[in-house]
Amino acid sequence: MQETKALEELTALLQAALNPYFDDSDPKEYAALFADEATYFDPNSSGKQEGDGIQQLFGAYAGNIPPDRYEILDPSVSVYGDIAVFTFNLDTFSKDDGSVTGRWNTTQIHSRSHVGWEMTHAHWSHREPVS
Repeated sequence: MQETKALEELTALLQAALNPYFDDSDPKEYAALFADEATYFDPNSSGKQEGDGIQQLFGAYAGNIPPDRYEILDPSVSVYGDIAVFTFNLDTFSKDDGSVTGRWNTTQIHSRSHVGWEMTHAHWSHREPVS
């Protein structure tokens, strides 16, 4: 029961952040999910990002994100007290021709506080090469 509620909440947070990310090339909502002391990895950044570095990284993406359509696949969550491990695959597709533009494995760690779920860590990796 606890996992079901957390999965619904975290999926809704992710969708609310990814919609402007892809629709408007605006990463602010996604960046706002991160707690101040968070860490972040993805294959497009230069190693581990922390704190303000995460905000700077996503700020640099503003206006440069292609207007892709996305699908969240196989989301799951494990809850340990006030900590949730949220995993999913994300596929992105060109809105122009429908071709696959990305296939991602994602793990996000969230902590529940008085303000709701905050992301304390995220790790994005390519699921398979895109040709």
